[in-house]
Amino acid sequence: TISSVAAGSLGRDDFHYTIQTLTGSDGSDGKFFASVESADGSKTEFMKLVNNNLDTFDIGVMDIFDVESSVSLKDVKCIVIKTTTDDRWLVDKVTVAYKVQAITFVNSDRVGLSTDSAEGKTELKLCSDEKFTTPITASSPSTSAC
Repeated sequence: TISSVAAGSLGRDDFHYTIQTLTGSDGSDGKFFASVESADGSKTEFMKLVNNNLDTFDIGVMDIFDVESSVSLKDVKCIVIKTTTDDRWLVDKVTVAYKVQAITFVNSDRVGLSTDSAEGKTELKLCSDEKFTTPITASSPSTSAC
């Protein structure tokens, strides 16, 4: 779960992000990248979503990506996911854990990611008007996880 992964990273510096995705009805073998944005407009570089030795982006599966950024954000407002492949991927939900809190974004418009414009868009930006919604602790599970 996102809570156990994020709780295990509490000793790291502020540049560590955990991104959890829930794949919808279209899985993919493509390459995907994520950038996290704050309310003040600052953002991380695009970070590759990859799990070594794991098959990712399968239909109905939650994947967890531990990524590092050279940017420390004050808060999280949006996530931008982009692709460099025409193998369509539909992400249903994305949870970003940063510092000791997490926020979940929902792809309610069901926009797919693909470089083929007939299948989707090359970039998907999901934002929330909420602040971080769930404090993460080692002893309590997150209720906002994907």
